[in-house]
Amino acid sequence: MFKFVRYIFILFLISNCSFYSFKGSIPAHIKNVVIPPIVNKTSEYTVATILNEKFLDLMLLENILDIVSYENADSKLDITVESVTDKPNVFSADNSSGFEVVNEWKVMIKVDMIWIDLINNEEIINKSITEWSTYNLEADIGSDLIDNDLDGLIDSEDSDEYGTPKEGAMRIAIDKVSKRIINELTSTW
Repeated sequence: MFKFVRYIFILFLISNCSFYSFKGSIPAHIKNVVIPPIVNKTSEYTVATILNEKFLDLMLLENILDIVSYENADSKLDITVESVTDKPNVFSADNSSGFEVVNEWKVMIKVDMIWIDLINNEEIINKSITEWSTYNLEADIGSDLIDNDLDGLIDSEDSDEYGTPKEGAMRIAIDKVSKRIINELTSTW
């Protein structure tokens, strides 16, 4: 009798856990997505191109939904780069001039994402995402002794810290935006 109850319990557990699989709670009629080119409302002309490439690579790698043409799509994901800001982040006093000097800059990228159910003509997600990275103009991002993305790794320890300072910081922020969009898509399931 105990083995039978244990068997039923395990069967019950497996069947309930399978309901919460990765694609378990997405509406049953959504099997794919169309992703139009990312719209860029900023003067940083390369941001949308890099984000589009990075995000599509991540979508294919994660195998979240099939990416299809508009005619065959159950849903649509619109992504718009709303702003790219570059502001001083850390200052220090310059003893020779008496003025403050910027030691570290912070680049922030704000993106709006709207995921639309094309079959029921309703929004699934409408959200703004902002991510950032830091850099120092005086040193290459791979040798600036800054944890540019606060992941606990610095310079040669961190595989994404390479390139010119601003370019590297933008790439890191774009990578973080891509991962957040993926997270938003999957967290609704």
